[in-house]
Amino acid sequence: MPDPIFAVPVLAVLAGLLMLRRGVRAPWHAQPIALVGVAGASGGFAVVVWGVGVFAGGLDSRETCELTHHTTYDQAWRERTGADGTSFFPLADACNEHISLVPAWVNPMIVALAVLTVSALSLALFRIAHAIFHRKKLVSA
Repeated sequence: MPDPIFAVPVLAVLAGLLMLRRGVRAPWHAQPIALVGVAGASGGFAVVVWGVGVFAGGLDSRETCELTHHTTYDQAWRERTGADGTSFFPLADACNEHISLVPAWVNPMIVALAVLTVSALSLALFRIAHAIFHRKKLVSA
């Protein structure tokens, strides 16, 4: 049975893609519903990518290092450098100074998706405020 914690980002991605599909008209970036869809989809993907990074080391980092990566586990180095898997961002979980359990693409992808989410939401709010402002201006004129 799938973990219910992943239901929220998956639903955000699906809802975002549906809103994006509904709002895709020429020009699509002028449609606030399409921008909210982009924000929902990219935000959901960001959560999924973060989950991939958090659980990259498995439940026991020592066993993952020794059994999967066939390398030594250096607890003293992990504590000294902060690569012990306890930070929320940037994600860092390493066996030793040479082997990282978090894939190299995870942290940059989280940043890129977060920037896309904030940008799309900001542009959607700007488009909505612009439409409201112009409607009030047209009604009063």
